[in-house]
Amino acid sequence: MSISPNDLCFMAFTMVDRHGDNAAVLAGQAVDEMRALGDEPRTSAWLALQSVIEDALDGRIQRDQGLSLH
Repeated sequence: MSISPNDLCFMAFTMVDRHGDNAAVLAGQAVDEMRALGDEPRTSAWLALQSVIEDALDGRIQRDQGLSLH
C-alpha cells in the first residue's frame, strides 16, 4: 500500500491540529521507534510525514495547496 502526497498532507495537518508544535517531535519519536525495530518501510513513511509536518509548521505549505513530491 502506498501513501499519496495528499494522504501525507492530510495526516500532517491532522497531527499539527491535534499536537501543534509538538507534532514534529512526536513524528521524530515514531521514526526512532520504527528504526529501532528495523522497520525500514515505516521508518521511511514517518520520515516523509515528519518532513511535511515541519513544512506545515514553518508555513511552507498550506492545508489546501496540493503537494507534489520530487
